Amino acid sequence: ESLIAPGKLGFFGILSDHASLIASLCRGPLTVTQNGTKNYFAISSGVLKVNEQSNVLLLVDSARKVETIDEAKNEETIDAGK
Repeated sequence: ESLIAPGKLGFFGILSDHASLIASLCRGPLTVTQNGTKNYFAISSGVLKVNEQSNVLLLVDSARKVETIDEAKNEETIDAGK
C-alpha cells in the first residue's frame, strides 16, 4: 500500500499506482505498510526504483527488520557503512 523511505533530500513516500521513479536512498528507517500492517526496517544507502507497474525495487547493501536488530550489532553495521 505505501512505503516511506529516507532519501538524500529527506523522507519521501510511495503509494499504490505511483509514477515511475528512481531515487537515491540514505541510511535510515524504512516503513512499509501492507494490508494496514506497518513493518519497519533499518536500511543502508542505495537506490529505490518504481517501475511502470508500480513495483518497488530497493538496492541496498543491508536491510534488517527492526525486531531483528541487536543494538550492539546495529552500531557495528552503522559504523561499517560510513
